Amino acid sequence: MNRKMLWGLSALGVVVVGGGLYAALRPAEQVKWRTAKVERGNVVQRISATGTLSALVQVPVGTQVSGTISALYADYNSLVKKGQVIAQIDSTVWETQLKDAQASLERAKANLEDAQRQYQRTKRLAAEKLVSDQDLDIKETSLKTTQASFQTAQAALDRAKANLGYCTITAPVDGVVVGRSVDVGQTVTTSFNTPNLFTIAQDLSKMKLEVSIDEADIGQVKVGQPAFFTVDSYPDKQFRGTVAQVRLEPITQQNVVTYKVVMEVQNEPLVPQGNSPAPAAPKAAEAPKAPRTEAARPEGARPEGGQGGFGMGRGGMDPAAREALMKKLGFTPEDLQDPAKREAFRAKMRERREHDAPAATMGVTAARPSQGQPKRTPGGINFADGPIYSGNLALRPGMTANVTIFTNRREDVLRVPSVALRFNPTNFLKTDKKPAPAAPQAQAARGQGQGQGPGQGQRGGMPRSMTFKREDKVWVLENGMPKELVVKAGISDGQFTELSGDTVTEGLEVLTGVEDTKKPAPAQTSPFAPQRRR
Repeated sequence: MNRKMLWGLSALGVVVVGGGLYAALRPAEQVKWRTAKVERGNVVQRISATGTLSALVQVPVGTQVSGTISALYADYNSLVKKGQVIAQIDSTVWETQLKDAQASLERAKANLEDAQRQYQRTKRLAAEKLVSDQDLDIKETSLKTTQASFQTAQAALDRAKANLGYCTITAPVDGVVVGRSVDVGQTVTTSFNTPNLFTIAQDLSKMKLEVSIDEADIGQVKVGQPAFFTVDSYPDKQFRGTVAQVRLEPITQQNVVTYKVVMEVQNEPLVPQGNSPAPAAPKAAEAPKAPRTEAARPEGARPEGGQGGFGMGRGGMDPAAREALMKKLGFTPEDLQDPAKREAFRAKMRERREHDAPAATMGVTAARPSQGQPKRTPGGINFADGPIYSGNLALRPGMTANVTIFTNRREDVLRVPSVALRFNPTNFLKTDKKPAPAAPQAQAARGQGQGQGPGQGQRGGMPRSMTFKREDKVWVLENGMPKELVVKAGISDGQFTELSGDTVTEGLEVLTGVEDTKKPAPAQTSPFAPQRRR
């Protein structure tokens, strides 16, 4: 063996011995675990959804007869009372039908009277054996036929009267007009369906919120559960609602099943009660009033500055405005000299004040007082100058709401971060350091055993009679090694989960993950590499 070969073997032996020493003396690599303590606290379970606001009672107003809209007495945001006229259909055709039905009834009545006279005459003659019984039967049949014709004519007259009454459209409930689908001059027809003229919201102080809940969460929603929501118009304001109805009807869209949940919402005013009122608008410059004399004051009226005076309130009323109002109500100053007409005028004034009453009942202000006869405005809309909804409530129909429903709540319970129930430390251990597998009895209890015998293995050897049993577990450290603890998990809010069990105590540390111990190695430089000059 030459000298070069001896030197090569010696160098190789040094490398092998050095590598073995480094492997024997380097520190063992250990896993650094992240832990969390079991603590006491509250766990609130909630469901998030999106819904739409609408009026609690919203009534569409249609028509039962066809015709042309001749007048409209209500517009958007108009406050109306039950029975108030809100629209008029041209009744020319229906008045003609009514006259035709009246004429037909008169003709049928005349025929009936004639048939009765002939029957009575034939009956007397038959009693004296002057006519045959066959003639009497013929007259009796004719009388019954004429009676039926009279009843048909009477029914036709009643139908014509009803159709003529349908030409006047009235409000079915008290409320606010939130929709109008027709205009003056438009023709509506009832051939196939009832056309919708108006939409009236009965009470905007109470509204309903409809949300769609997924089938995975609908089992947690119950009537009476509280809910909070926000709308885009007021993102910093939170509104409260209560679950009022959980509908059983499924709604399937693109293979996704949802259920409708209805919540009752109390509409809140924009300015809470008790705040300082808004500053009054500046008064316009008043025209100089002409001096009023006793001769100009109607008989029975109180002097100016007094209280009352035909319902004008304190301070009286300007003479020109009084005469204009009296003219619109169909009275003249001379009519007030008559006590009967004066009392009728006072009744008209009381009716005028009662017409403005819905504004106060709904918590809104009347922007315009009633002026009696309908006023025609440019654009073809005829409407009475009645109270108008001022819109001082925060919520409006059609708003989109972001809803949170609180389905369950646990106070002062043991809880742990939800990630602890999902973490499995065995994936970060070597094969020889992994915990021993559970006993076969335990595997069978967990539903993980293999099926034995023919006909039992269906999926992975699972017996057909065996069902899966969920088992919740967390991991703790015992002598530096992970140990499995079987626990019972309760409700979860996504971040924390309720825990119970004999092995769960407050302050217990459970594993939640591992620390990232991989750090970038420093760049190795060779001593033979050229050094960079600074």
